[in-house]
Amino acid sequence: MQNHDKLKSTQILGEEHRLWKEILKGDEQAFETLYRIQYPFLFNYGLKLSQQEELVKDSIQEVFAYIWEKRRKLTVTESIRAYLLVSLRRLLLNALAKERKQRKANEEFTIEQLENVFPIEDMIIFQELENSKRLELKKAFEEIPARMREALFLKTYNGLAYKEIAAIMNVEGQVARNYVSDAFRRLRHILGEKAV
Repeated sequence: MQNHDKLKSTQILGEEHRLWKEILKGDEQAFETLYRIQYPFLFNYGLKLSQQEELVKDSIQEVFAYIWEKRRKLTVTESIRAYLLVSLRRLLLNALAKERKQRKANEEFTIEQLENVFPIEDMIIFQELENSKRLELKKAFEEIPARMREALFLKTYNGLAYKEIAAIMNVEGQVARNYVSDAFRRLRHILGEKAV
Protein backbone atom coordinates (compact mmCIF):
# COMPACT_ATOMS: atom_id res chain seq x y z
CA MET A 1 0.00 0.00 0.00
CA GLN A 2 2.77 2.40 0.98
CA ASN A 3 4.76 1.56 -2.17
CA HIS A 4 1.61 2.17 -4.24
CA ASP A 5 1.23 5.65 -2.66
CA LYS A 6 4.89 6.44 -3.35
CA LEU A 7 4.53 5.28 -6.95
CA LYS A 8 1.39 7.38 -7.42
CA SER A 9 3.12 10.40 -5.85
CA THR A 10 6.13 9.95 -8.14
CA GLN A 11 3.84 9.72 -11.19
CA ILE A 12 2.04 12.93 -10.18
CA LEU A 13 5.36 14.74 -9.70
CA GLY A 14 6.54 13.48 -13.09
CA GLU A 15 3.34 14.73 -14.73
CA GLU A 16 3.67 18.14 -13.04
CA HIS A 17 7.25 18.48 -14.29
CA ARG A 18 6.22 17.47 -17.80
CA LEU A 19 3.44 20.06 -17.77
CA TRP A 20 5.80 22.71 -16.38
CA LYS A 21 8.33 22.11 -19.17
CA GLU A 22 5.54 22.35 -21.75
CA ILE A 23 4.31 25.60 -20.18
CA LEU A 24 7.81 27.08 -20.44
CA LYS A 25 7.59 26.31 -24.17
CA GLY A 26 4.23 28.13 -24.41
CA ASP A 27 1.79 25.19 -24.37
CA GLU A 28 -1.59 26.64 -23.33
CA GLN A 29 -3.20 23.24 -22.82
CA ALA A 30 -0.45 22.20 -20.38
CA PHE A 31 -0.95 25.51 -18.58
CA GLU A 32 -4.70 24.91 -18.25
CA THR A 33 -4.13 21.33 -17.07
CA LEU A 34 -1.65 22.38 -14.38
CA TYR A 35 -4.04 25.10 -13.27
CA ARG A 36 -6.92 22.61 -13.01
CA ILE A 37 -4.81 20.09 -11.08
CA GLN A 38 -3.35 22.59 -8.62
CA TYR A 39 -6.30 24.95 -8.09
CA PRO A 40 -8.14 22.95 -5.39
CA PHE A 41 -4.95 22.42 -3.44
CA LEU A 42 -3.94 26.10 -3.68
CA PHE A 43 -7.43 27.29 -2.81
CA ASN A 44 -7.54 25.08 0.29
CA TYR A 45 -4.11 26.32 1.40
CA GLY A 46 -5.00 29.94 0.67
CA LEU A 47 -8.06 29.71 2.91
CA LYS A 48 -5.74 28.75 5.78
CA LEU A 49 -4.01 32.11 5.41
CA SER A 50 -7.07 34.20 4.65
CA GLN A 51 -10.75 33.43 5.07
CA GLN A 52 -11.52 35.83 2.20
CA GLU A 53 -12.44 33.50 -0.65
CA GLU A 54 -12.34 36.21 -3.31
CA LEU A 55 -8.88 37.34 -2.23
CA VAL A 56 -7.64 33.75 -2.39
CA LYS A 57 -9.19 33.20 -5.84
CA ASP A 58 -7.73 36.48 -7.14
CA SER A 59 -4.31 35.61 -5.74
CA ILE A 60 -4.32 32.18 -7.42
CA GLN A 61 -5.26 33.86 -10.71
CA GLU A 62 -2.41 36.32 -10.19
CA VAL A 63 0.11 33.52 -9.57
CA PHE A 64 -0.87 31.74 -12.78
CA ALA A 65 -1.02 34.99 -14.77
CA TYR A 66 2.53 35.73 -13.64
CA ILE A 67 3.69 32.24 -14.65
CA TRP A 68 2.19 32.58 -18.11
CA GLU A 69 3.50 36.10 -18.59
CA LYS A 70 7.04 35.22 -17.43
CA ARG A 71 7.17 31.65 -18.77
CA ARG A 72 10.12 32.38 -21.08
CA LYS A 73 12.22 33.58 -18.15
CA LEU A 74 11.24 30.84 -15.69
CA THR A 75 13.36 27.74 -15.15
CA VAL A 76 12.52 24.15 -14.34
CA THR A 77 11.91 23.94 -10.61
CA GLU A 78 12.37 20.91 -8.34
CA SER A 79 8.93 21.16 -6.75
CA ILE A 80 6.18 22.78 -8.78
CA ARG A 81 3.73 22.65 -5.86
CA ALA A 82 6.21 24.30 -3.49
CA TYR A 83 6.86 27.01 -6.08
CA LEU A 84 3.11 27.66 -6.41
CA LEU A 85 2.60 27.67 -2.63
CA VAL A 86 5.46 30.09 -2.05
CA SER A 87 4.07 32.41 -4.72
CA LEU A 88 0.51 32.25 -3.36
CA ARG A 89 1.67 32.68 0.22
CA ARG A 90 3.72 35.76 -0.70
CA LEU A 91 0.80 37.37 -2.55
CA LEU A 92 -1.69 36.67 0.22
CA LEU A 93 0.56 37.85 3.01
CA ASN A 94 1.32 41.04 1.09
CA ALA A 95 -2.39 41.63 0.49
CA LEU A 96 -3.16 40.99 4.16
CA ALA A 97 -0.37 43.33 5.22
CA LYS A 98 -1.81 46.07 3.02
CA GLU A 99 -5.23 45.50 4.56
CA ARG A 100 -3.78 45.74 8.05
CA LYS A 101 -2.03 49.00 7.19
CA GLN A 102 -5.24 50.42 5.81
CA ARG A 103 -7.04 49.53 9.01
CA LYS A 104 -4.09 50.76 11.08
CA ALA A 105 -3.98 47.37 12.80
CA ASN A 106 -0.92 45.70 14.29
CA GLU A 107 1.42 43.82 11.95
CA GLU A 108 0.54 40.55 13.69
CA PHE A 109 -2.65 38.66 12.96
CA THR A 110 -5.45 39.47 15.38
CA ILE A 111 -6.60 36.71 17.71
CA GLU A 112 -9.76 36.24 15.63
CA GLN A 113 -7.72 35.78 12.45
CA LEU A 114 -5.39 33.34 14.14
CA GLU A 115 -8.33 31.27 15.31
CA ASN A 116 -9.40 30.91 11.71
CA VAL A 117 -5.99 30.26 10.13
CA PHE A 118 -5.97 26.49 10.64
CA PRO A 119 -9.30 25.07 11.77
CA ILE A 120 -8.56 21.91 13.69
CA GLU A 121 -11.25 20.03 11.79
CA ASP A 122 -8.99 20.09 8.73
CA MET A 123 -6.13 18.38 10.48
CA ILE A 124 -5.97 14.81 9.19
CA ILE A 125 -3.93 13.53 12.11
CA PHE A 126 -6.79 14.33 14.46
CA GLN A 127 -9.69 12.87 12.48
CA GLU A 128 -10.20 9.89 14.75
CA LEU A 129 -10.58 11.87 17.95
CA GLU A 130 -14.06 12.17 19.41
CA ASN A 131 -15.66 15.61 19.66
CA SER A 132 -14.67 16.32 23.25
CA LYS A 133 -11.05 15.46 22.46
CA ARG A 134 -11.18 17.64 19.36
CA LEU A 135 -12.32 20.61 21.41
CA GLU A 136 -9.52 19.99 23.90
CA LEU A 137 -7.04 19.66 21.08
CA LYS A 138 -8.32 22.79 19.34
CA LYS A 139 -7.76 24.79 22.53
CA ALA A 140 -4.25 23.34 22.83
CA PHE A 141 -3.61 24.06 19.13
CA GLU A 142 -4.54 27.71 19.67
CA GLU A 143 -1.87 27.97 22.36
CA ILE A 144 1.03 27.25 20.01
CA PRO A 145 2.59 30.04 17.90
CA ALA A 146 1.16 30.74 14.45
CA ARG A 147 4.36 29.81 12.56
CA MET A 148 4.38 26.41 14.27
CA ARG A 149 0.72 25.94 13.37
CA GLU A 150 1.44 26.68 9.73
CA ALA A 151 4.39 24.26 9.60
CA LEU A 152 2.34 21.57 11.33
CA PHE A 153 -0.52 22.09 8.86
CA LEU A 154 1.80 21.87 5.85
CA LYS A 155 3.41 18.69 7.19
CA THR A 156 0.36 16.82 8.44
CA TYR A 157 -2.43 17.94 6.13
CA ASN A 158 -0.48 18.40 2.91
CA GLY A 159 2.28 15.88 3.55
CA LEU A 160 4.99 18.23 2.33
CA ALA A 161 8.67 17.51 2.90
CA TYR A 162 10.59 19.72 5.32
CA LYS A 163 12.53 21.15 2.38
CA GLU A 164 9.25 22.28 0.77
CA ILE A 165 7.91 23.66 4.04
CA ALA A 166 11.15 25.61 4.48
CA ALA A 167 10.83 27.09 0.98
CA ILE A 168 7.19 28.06 1.55
CA MET A 169 7.84 29.63 4.95
CA ASN A 170 11.15 31.19 3.87
CA VAL A 171 13.19 29.49 6.61
CA GLU A 172 16.02 26.96 6.77
CA GLY A 173 15.13 23.26 6.53
CA GLN A 174 16.13 22.62 10.12
CA VAL A 175 13.93 25.50 11.29
CA ALA A 176 10.94 23.94 9.49
CA ARG A 177 11.73 20.59 11.12
CA ASN A 178 12.03 22.31 14.51
CA TYR A 179 8.69 24.10 14.05
CA VAL A 180 6.87 20.81 13.44
CA SER A 181 8.71 18.98 16.20
CA ASP A 182 8.13 21.80 18.70
CA ALA A 183 4.46 22.05 17.72
CA PHE A 184 3.94 18.34 18.45
CA ARG A 185 5.93 18.59 21.69
CA ARG A 186 3.90 21.59 22.87
CA LEU A 187 0.62 19.92 21.96
CA ARG A 188 1.60 16.80 23.91
CA HIS A 189 2.69 18.93 26.87
CA ILE A 190 -0.48 21.04 26.91
CA LEU A 191 -2.74 18.01 26.52
CA GLY A 192 -0.75 16.14 29.20
CA GLU A 193 -1.28 18.98 31.67
CA LYS A 194 -5.03 18.98 30.99
CA ALA A 195 -5.22 15.22 31.53
CA VAL A 196 -3.82 15.56 35.06
